[in-house]
Formats: sequence, structure tokens, C-alpha cells
Amino acid sequence: MLVSMCGRFMQDVEAAQLGAVFRLDSGNTRLKLRSRWNGAPTQDFAVCRADSGGTRSLAVQRWGLVPAWAADPKIGARLINARSETVDSKPAFRKSFRDRRCLIPANGWFEWQRTAAGRQPWWISSADGPFCFAGLWDVWGVGERRIESFTILTCPAAESLREIHHRQPAVVPSALYRTWLDPATSSSDLLELAQTPYAGPFERWTVGPEVNSVKNDFPEIARRAPPGAPSLFDPAGTA
Repeated sequence: MLVSMCGRFMQDVEAAQLGAVFRLDSGNTRLKLRSRWNGAPTQDFAVCRADSGGTRSLAVQRWGLVPAWAADPKIGARLINARSETVDSKPAFRKSFRDRRCLIPANGWFEWQRTAAGRQPWWISSADGPFCFAGLWDVWGVGERRIESFTILTCPAAESLREIHHRQPAVVPSALYRTWLDPATSSSDLLELAQTPYAGPFERWTVGPEVNSVKNDFPEIARRAPPGAPSLFDPAGTA
């Protein structure tokens, strides 16, 4: 059963579109990106990162951070999120926080609200269109075993979302993309950015039970649930 936050999001974007958003070299916009309408941990997504000189590039990475020092890459399934309050001190994240930050494009995310009857899935997106989560990335292994992976930072939820969940993904406003990716940005400024909840405006509504299974990955997954439709987790925990 899904208990993480953020544990599902949608990424339906094209490399050329991201090239314009992130001001990338045209040679880096030829990546063929797979749409993830019900994207889940251990799947691959597009991220934007910067090297030590500040040059940006797109990469396709696995969701679930595998630290370079990890004995087993399976640890990534447990490191899909990083709390912004402790990201600079936790061993799994602190080096990536200093040296390997990224932006993760998203159309929106899914959240499950605890209710007396069970868990209610919601779709949450920005009224202003696609946005970017604050992320960290790392590299594990070499050769055929090499894995590039990322984690999504979370922070306390904005007031308008607290009734659904007490935390939300850390969203980086477009005016602060440079700040988040810049190797010269101070830790205090990075922490302030990551710990400040994006307040929207949001569009949100309840969705149907199809989202509970990662096998259901289609554009309509985020459609508004019709009145009276079942919307709770199934007992088997298919997520």
C-alpha cells in the first residue's frame, strides 16, 4: 500500500519543450522521453541538472536515490523522497544536496487523503501549468551496472493542501531555477527555497481507483472522479 509522499506524479513533456524552459543547448533536446501519467518509484523520468560549471543538461534517471556508497541498489526504493528539513545532514542525501541538485518536471502529483472510510486519491496540479520539483541525484556503479537516480524533496504542505496531506513536494518557482541549480548557491538559501511550500494556486480533485495500480498508466488517469464513484484503495494494496 502506498504510504510515501510524494509517491506518484505525472510527467508528460517533450525534450524540445524542456529545452526551451531550461535554455538548453539544442543538442541536448533530442532525448526521446516516455510519458508517465501515473509515474511511480523505480521508473525512469527526465530531470534537468547542471555540472560544476553551471552548464545545464537533460538526463533520464531512475526515481529512488541510490547513493554512490550503497551496498545494494535496492535501497533506492526507500529513498524516493528527502525531507527538506534534514536533507543537508542525512548521510544518504547530504553530498547530493551539496553537489548534485536537479529539477524534475511534472504536470502534477497524486496524493492519498486519510479518511474515516479509508484512503481517498486526489490529483493536484498548478493552475499555472507544468512546474518542477526540487530534486537530488547520484550515480551508483560503473559500466553496465551504472545507475543514475534521483529523489524528490518534500516540505510542509501549503495551507490549501493540508486537509489532504500534511506534506507536499518542494516546488521550485521558475524564477528560482538558476538558484537551485547554481553550484555557488549557499546551503542556507537552498534550504530556505526547499522548505518554503509552493502555495499555488492549485487545481485539485478526487480521482478514481484506477490510480491505485501502477499498471494503469494512461492520460485519463487524472480525470475527475464522477459523483458516487469508488475511490478508495483496494484491499490488496495494488499500489
